[in-house]
Amino acid sequence: MAFAAVERLIAFRYLRARREEGFISVIAGFSLIGITLGVGTLIVVMAVMNGFRVEMLSQMSSISGQLGVQGNRGAIEATPDLLKRLAEVPGVVTAAPSVEGQLMAVAGDRVRGVVVRGMAAQDLRNRLPVASAIEGPPDVQSRQRGLCRGEDDKPIDWGSLKNFGDDDFTVAIGRRLADLMGVKVGDRLQLVSPVSIATPLGVMPRSVSAEVAAIFCTGMYDYDANFVYAPLAEVQRLLNLGPDVTGIEIFVADGASVPQTRRLVSTVVGSQGWVFDWLQANVGFFAAIQAQTNVMFLVLTLIVLVAAFNIVSSLVMLVRTKTADIAILRTMGASRAAILRIFLLDGLAIGGIGTILGVVLGLAFARNIEALRQWLQRTFDIVLFDETLYLLAEIPSRIEWGEVAVIAMMALVFALLASLYPAARAARLDPVEGLRRE
Repeated sequence: MAFAAVERLIAFRYLRARREEGFISVIAGFSLIGITLGVGTLIVVMAVMNGFRVEMLSQMSSISGQLGVQGNRGAIEATPDLLKRLAEVPGVVTAAPSVEGQLMAVAGDRVRGVVVRGMAAQDLRNRLPVASAIEGPPDVQSRQRGLCRGEDDKPIDWGSLKNFGDDDFTVAIGRRLADLMGVKVGDRLQLVSPVSIATPLGVMPRSVSAEVAAIFCTGMYDYDANFVYAPLAEVQRLLNLGPDVTGIEIFVADGASVPQTRRLVSTVVGSQGWVFDWLQANVGFFAAIQAQTNVMFLVLTLIVLVAAFNIVSSLVMLVRTKTADIAILRTMGASRAAILRIFLLDGLAIGGIGTILGVVLGLAFARNIEALRQWLQRTFDIVLFDETLYLLAEIPSRIEWGEVAVIAMMALVFALLASLYPAARAARLDPVEGLRRE
């Protein structure tokens, strides 16, 4: 729809209301503010939800791999030949055997259920979210450790993975678990297995005293408060698995297709087990995130819709106050279509300015949401993002430019639809009747 220069001149002059028409400007201003806040809030919320989904996926896949192999009966024998054939699959970076089980951790008078994951020392070093806080580059190490600041914010000994897997039973535990159990590097942690063993005193659960060799921080509370990493052979003995493992974790190259790699891995595994990806392993979790994202988008869209339709009231009042002007324009030769375009342009101007301000405001908040959260917490001594509830140490934010464009276009469409009725009413005005009223 093309607007003539004279139509643009008249439309923008109408938006600059005279003193006696100040109330119309107030309503139009509230409409503009409403659209700005609605669009900005929608962009921020969608960025945070996208960031949460992507960050959780990235952390999970970088710790446990994009693909996993499990035996048909719970355990699988990870023979060197099988591991070699899996590593040779196109798109596979590494294939690492692991043993995972639920145990009881005891330190003094503190007891807590934990998940023990056994793996080779080199495989643990390759888990960057786990190993970065212990042996990563200085800048990465500093950032990872900053994700798990203690309440007193005192420096701690993070230990080393140098002796991990040596003669003594050594483990790496999460920073939050270390705080909960009251242990530090060098302390002993008693691990009690549900697997029983016959002794002269009767059947007793297997247990072992492990030395805390390192403390890690992934930035995910679930891992930092519940996971214990131990040498593969020691966990196999503790769980009485023999040479078997509970799974093989497969890491896929960045540019490779996960579904295609999964089919190739399934061919190699054959009838020995079944292959699953990260989505199958966490389908309920990510389905809940998607449902929350959809609901939030719908609710905030209604806010933008209500703000946009406030334009109706401001334009209706504008049409009533400009009845004589409209009649004069019609007698001077202006067509109904020209009058229609003038008032449509007024509505689009309000919606367009509000949308632009909303996009700028939303992008500014989305890019600095974590810094703003930190400032508010320090200033008012409140907790705005509880990592024990949201599982992450920082508020994630990921701006999807396609979504920003959709939100902006949606707001403009709402503004256009809200302008149709007042503009059509102005176009239908009879010039004779309009002059007679005045």
